[in-house]
Amino acid sequence: MEAIEKVALLLTNTKLKITPTRKLILDVFMKYSHGLTYADIEKSIEKKLDKVTIYRTLKTYEEKGIIHQVLDTSNQTKYALCSGTCSDHNHHDEHIHFKCNVCQETYCIEDREIPKIKLPSGFYHDQSSMLIEGTCKECNA
Repeated sequence: MEAIEKVALLLTNTKLKITPTRKLILDVFMKYSHGLTYADIEKSIEKKLDKVTIYRTLKTYEEKGIIHQVLDTSNQTKYALCSGTCSDHNHHDEHIHFKCNVCQETYCIEDREIPKIKLPSGFYHDQSSMLIEGTCKECNA
């Protein structure tokens, strides 16, 4: 399936109207396998949209379970495509994130679960996150 078809299908499945803006931003996510900052997105679309439109689209995508925020130590919010099991306000993105210390990209490692941690009495789990830092396979080659 081509990227254009995937974009249209994803928007249709989440009951979002297919607009040029939504297609443009979602196409950026389809091109990369790592988390993207606002600046990455803006650069990729060559500043064709204003900041408010980009942020609103990202917020909508996050609410609809299309993207999630990526854990990172860069102090910048990064986003990545959800695996497909997320839905409106119900993210299943408790997976490992890997940040490369060479290229500074952050990747979702969705096929590895975060280990269960037994918390002390009186502490209750809401969400888990795990960040591993090292060298990615591209930089390691």
